[in-house]
Amino acid sequence: MNIASHISKHEFVQHTSRYLKLCEKEGVVIITHHDQPTLCLTPIKRKSIYDLRGLLKGMKIVGDINEPVFPGFDKW
Repeated sequence: MNIASHISKHEFVQHTSRYLKLCEKEGVVIITHHDQPTLCLTPIKRKSIYDLRGLLKGMKIVGDINEPVFPGFDKW
């Protein structure tokens, strides 16, 4: 996998569609913040999308899905 480019977070926000297209074409785009790598943008291989089908099949939701995950979070 080729590294397409190292770009700043500000540059990515300003030209998101350009870098998404570059990522699809070239491979990996590293996004930096204060010259430190913070994010790695990689394209998803078509095969891996199909591997995700049925991943949650058979899983059971326990509790109310509308309740906050962390206790006391709703009191903010």
